[in-house]
Amino acid sequence: MYKLFLADDEIDLIDGIKSLISWEDYDIEVVGEADNGLDALNSIINLKPDIIIMDIKMPKMTGLEVLEELTKRKIKSKCIILSGYDDFSFAKKAIELSASNYLLKPCKPSEILDVVLNVKETLDVERSKDALLNENLLTLKEKLFTELILGNHDYSSENLQSKLNMYNIQNDFNYILVPVISLDYSSMIYDIYNEIDIDSIKISIKDLIYNNLNSLFTIELLDYKEYIVIILFISNCYYSYEEIKQSLVRLKDSIKANLGFTVSIGIGDPVTNLKEIDKCYKESFLAINSKFYLGDDILISIHDVKESEAKQSFYPVEEELAIINALRTGDNLIIDKYIESFYYALSKGGFPLKNYLQGSTLSLLGSIYKFCIENDINIDFASTKDFSPFHRILKCQTINEIKDQVKLILDKIFNEINKNHKNNSLVSAAMNYIINNYNKDISLESTANVIYITPTYLSQLFKLETGVNFLEFLHSYRIEKSKELLKNRTLKNYQVAKLVGYSNEKHFSKTFKKYTGLTPKQFRESISNFI
Repeated sequence: MYKLFLADDEIDLIDGIKSLISWEDYDIEVVGEADNGLDALNSIINLKPDIIIMDIKMPKMTGLEVLEELTKRKIKSKCIILSGYDDFSFAKKAIELSASNYLLKPCKPSEILDVVLNVKETLDVERSKDALLNENLLTLKEKLFTELILGNHDYSSENLQSKLNMYNIQNDFNYILVPVISLDYSSMIYDIYNEIDIDSIKISIKDLIYNNLNSLFTIELLDYKEYIVIILFISNCYYSYEEIKQSLVRLKDSIKANLGFTVSIGIGDPVTNLKEIDKCYKESFLAINSKFYLGDDILISIHDVKESEAKQSFYPVEEELAIINALRTGDNLIIDKYIESFYYALSKGGFPLKNYLQGSTLSLLGSIYKFCIENDINIDFASTKDFSPFHRILKCQTINEIKDQVKLILDKIFNEINKNHKNNSLVSAAMNYIINNYNKDISLESTANVIYITPTYLSQLFKLETGVNFLEFLHSYRIEKSKELLKNRTLKNYQVAKLVGYSNEKHFSKTFKKYTGLTPKQFRESISNFI
């Protein structure tokens, strides 16, 4: 929608332009009008219309004087000048002031419309060019900062400053920090959401980053792999490192409060030279990867990290044998203790490398798989689409996720041994909780808390045992309950939504249609003949 402003001391002319042309049909909105030049100037400055139709002869200020003042102020509205004078000097002056067109009064509505549509066409082209330019600049800026954080560049100071100027980035900072944000439960999040949803989540996170930090620091944001990288230019020397950490904690908490899931943030030491931000990024990256051991929903400074530099060559053979013996004897009550012992042995002396932990876990899975083959236990977990732990182990973002994956495998094996796939007590407890609380604000996380397991473990165990994921079961159950309530004509749709656990009627309607193929209104109409 383009904004149109009208300025003429003939009120009848303004009324005619507004009433005789259906501007909305052309994606144009009349946003203001004035009957003198001074009011026109003030309104235009405030409203910033895209197109102006303005008389050349007006009280207080002429149209040319207004146009001249707009040019000085670098207001880029397209101006169409109206004049009752067939005087070349007026037209020449208007053209010098970059007027888009010059119309002689009296003029027909069709003539005015044609000129405005020509201007609109010009604006369309300019907007497309601007959008393409901005997109290209954004891509080039992201490329620059990716090169800088990875240290893959050989920019001279002069060349780098030139690029900063091109991207309108001020170089008057005291120091720079490069925090790194990671979505928690990321191995599970990619199972629940598709790539479009993840992109939308990241956009929401970026909005919150700007809302929380933009008033304090100059910010550049960068998507790199699964992370959001924040480049903070600190120009106020009064902000200490600890105060900046507290700002990031508030950001983390704001994301949790507004979006309903958690993130973790890693932060390294500051640097004073933009060409050295790869050092800060590498420290932040090292810190964020320590959430593998420290858990989710956390801010981790490089100073909190005590990663062991010793060579990782130890493998807990005795603990592995204890796990295999528990499988052999069917002792599923003590298996969790042996899993904890296995990872405790791996983590002695500090934080072992992530790939070392993953490699040790894959070795353990190899021994478990060998046990299954030797004992004719039909667990084809290496190739099953919904149960491929070898792949999932490599996707795990925390040590607790790895443990959950191992527990899931062992649960499947115990279930196969005992032939009770459908009677898993944890899944039964979760289903009962949904059935008894579907009308409340429940989630995967709250249900997992009630039965004392992690959301990741519950999500995967639920899908394994029922064939559907947690949210599908919850929505399906709520929709079935809503069908009964919709038979009651006294209940409004928003009331039905609330009664089955949806606080937002639009979300309820969208979910209802997804599971039934009908909107709630269409469903009521379809059953009206049978009630």
